Amino acid sequence: MTELLNKLAKKIIQSDEYQLNSGILFDSYIQSLTSTNEPIGRGVIKKLISSAQIFYMSEKRNIRNEGAILLSMMLDICGDTYKEILPIANNIFVNSGDFPNIQLLCQRFPELDFKLNFYSEAQNEFRETLNTVLELDFPLTDFQRLLWEDLSKGYDTITSAPTSAGKTHVILNYLLNKVAKSDGSFAAIIVPTRALISEVAGKIYEIAKDGGYDNDIEICTIPKKELFANKTFFVMTQERLHEILLLGDLTFDYLFIDEAHNISDKSRGVLLHLTLEKMLEDSYPQIIISMPSSNYQDSFSTIFKDIKFKKEITQISPVTKIIMSIKLKGSNLVISRNNSTNIKIIPKGFIKTDFADIICKLGKGQSNIIYRNKTNDCENIANKISSRITETTQNALLEEAANYVEEFVHSKFSLANNLRKGVAFHYGPLPSSIRVLVENLVKEDHVKFIVCTSTLAEGVNLPARNLFLKDPIQIIPYEKSEQIEAVKINNITGRAGRMLQHFGGNIFLIEPDKWRFKDYFNNEQEEEDKVPTYFKSINEEFEIIIRALKGDYDHDERDQYRFYTIANKLIREFANNKLDKTLNADELNIGRKKRALLLDNIKLAHDSLRVPAFTLEANPTVGYIQQNKLFNFLNKQKQLEDWVLPHPKSGSLYDTMLRICQKLIEFGVYQPTADNNPEHICIITKKWILGNSLKEIISEQIAWNIRRAKQNSEKPKSVNTCVRNVIKAINNDIRFRLSNSLKCYQLILQTILVNKNVELSNVKLHSFMEIGACDDRMINLINMGLSREAAKEIDDKLVKKETISSRKQLFDLLRKDRLKTIHSITKKEILELFSE
Repeated sequence: MTELLNKLAKKIIQSDEYQLNSGILFDSYIQSLTSTNEPIGRGVIKKLISSAQIFYMSEKRNIRNEGAILLSMMLDICGDTYKEILPIANNIFVNSGDFPNIQLLCQRFPELDFKLNFYSEAQNEFRETLNTVLELDFPLTDFQRLLWEDLSKGYDTITSAPTSAGKTHVILNYLLNKVAKSDGSFAAIIVPTRALISEVAGKIYEIAKDGGYDNDIEICTIPKKELFANKTFFVMTQERLHEILLLGDLTFDYLFIDEAHNISDKSRGVLLHLTLEKMLEDSYPQIIISMPSSNYQDSFSTIFKDIKFKKEITQISPVTKIIMSIKLKGSNLVISRNNSTNIKIIPKGFIKTDFADIICKLGKGQSNIIYRNKTNDCENIANKISSRITETTQNALLEEAANYVEEFVHSKFSLANNLRKGVAFHYGPLPSSIRVLVENLVKEDHVKFIVCTSTLAEGVNLPARNLFLKDPIQIIPYEKSEQIEAVKINNITGRAGRMLQHFGGNIFLIEPDKWRFKDYFNNEQEEEDKVPTYFKSINEEFEIIIRALKGDYDHDERDQYRFYTIANKLIREFANNKLDKTLNADELNIGRKKRALLLDNIKLAHDSLRVPAFTLEANPTVGYIQQNKLFNFLNKQKQLEDWVLPHPKSGSLYDTMLRICQKLIEFGVYQPTADNNPEHICIITKKWILGNSLKEIISEQIAWNIRRAKQNSEKPKSVNTCVRNVIKAINNDIRFRLSNSLKCYQLILQTILVNKNVELSNVKLHSFMEIGACDDRMINLINMGLSREAAKEIDDKLVKKETISSRKQLFDLLRKDRLKTIHSITKKEILELFSE
């Protein structure tokens, strides 16, 4: 029967009549995006809905996808005109187990009221009952139901599904249900970026509030010394979780690795690998691995060697993707649907050939994501879109947001005026509070156009009806650009269309013939199975690994952290008699001679180790030879008090930090990014640690930039450039590179102080760097989950003696109008995170 359906579907697609009718539908669909619908005859719709039913029954992905595209377009442009297609659509969704779209169908067409025969109604009710679970208040797709069942049975689970398939929502609901109803449980959730920490933590709080569990759980997002509540979610990057694990005395009941394909990411993969192995030393959690591509499903086979995973994998999403190519031809736009003969030519309606004009033409009145490769491109496109919006937007929330940006970042930061037009940009170097502000405005549909960089590929959930792509590439500083990995492109395109709001999402490829890489959407291209970066680097960059083991890999190189982390991991495995696991792994394919050479160099490195094994483990990104050099230098110092790390409020903070920083650079422990020098970094670090406002730091940087430009008779950098540079310096140089280096420094010096029986205060400055504060009250506020900007504003409004050690105290202050002068956005941040 299946083979017969496939042959029938193929025959239909190849027929001239189908090409004609689907072309009529596509013409009307495009017309609906730019003006009004072109009416379609009942006969055409009747034939197309019959075709869609047949396509949906096929097991072939491309045929089923064609049916989903047809149905999505018909519901959008003909649902109100031809009510007959609604019960057919309902039946298709029921048979597909697609209950989110049934819910959307009822929301979109509330007048939907039809009677089926007894057998059909009973069948539909049975399917809905099957896909409804007691713990959730919404029916699931078939994929979500099977995933829930596996999790509920306690299986270690690997799941792979497109971005909009709803897998994360099911997993978080499951974890919250288990932890909240337990006598006490710890759940670790690993996310790849800091931006995702706040998003996932926010989702957990939201689910907890809906279930009445918000007072039963605690969410920890940064390492801390205090005791944890007995029901705690640790939502952290691999770096932060690794630091927590080093504290010891913690065992976890659940481990959820979100965006798990990052095990193969160059910059994050090795530390994620190391962190997972560290967790398994003391914990035996239920393991849940989630990824957007099935090519990564075997990437964890060596890490979790003896664990049998239940796998739930699908390529189907409730939100279908309609991929279209856009070409400029004279005064027209030529729009063609990928993998079909559908073409529609429409007048441009504008004179120039600017990208922003195309976006405004096709995206007017809808929610739109525009992907750009660089941060400054995001700003430029946002400015151009804003300039083309002539209508005045009377939106109090947008005005409130724009005012917040001006007050807490800079009055001339272009995001403020963009927001007033319902336009925004979103990229890594944005202050955390601004990033969350923008994300909420997008999700609430106040911002209609958002221009993004690769933050979309990191799992930040910003879905929209339309996605615009123009020549997407992976930019590598000072090197040739590369093609974006397929998994990241899929993550980006997965943002087109929002579950429970759209049946389909539009993906517009702008002049794809001019792209540097033209095979992003080649359905015939199969991506190879992925292996962890740890093994891939040893296999493909063996000579560099040997150099890292010898300590002569240049610490100025961009990938130094990856290679020294691998070298340290190999040495640690050798010391713990666990190296055989790596050398005998299926993923390692270097041959007998190279294995012997690798082993020899690991032994030599281990024998020359001067620092304690714990220090090496605690500082995985710093090469062991660099640590040895630092150890030898400090061990020879007669006046160790000159080299201890001072308290943040010490008058000698800058001078001491600069002196230490210069030594760290000399020994290869620390390397500033190319655009920064140690003096500049230490100045910003001091202000950051002391809790200076971000606006103050940015304004001083802008003033310095103007003075320098005047001295050199140059044009000063723009405000936007200065804002980006400050945030990049804080995120990359201070909170990552210098923080890691000073953590290593502090541990080595502490070891020497203990060995020499010298009692000196040696402050953990790296902890203050990560947080961006040193006063207890501000630290407590940040630990509660507030952004640094919100914590700073609240801290400034209160008298110094006022203490806030719990969210109840914070709410009491809010209720008693003690915080009535704080910005309305800050009040919202408090209410969103800590509402009772």
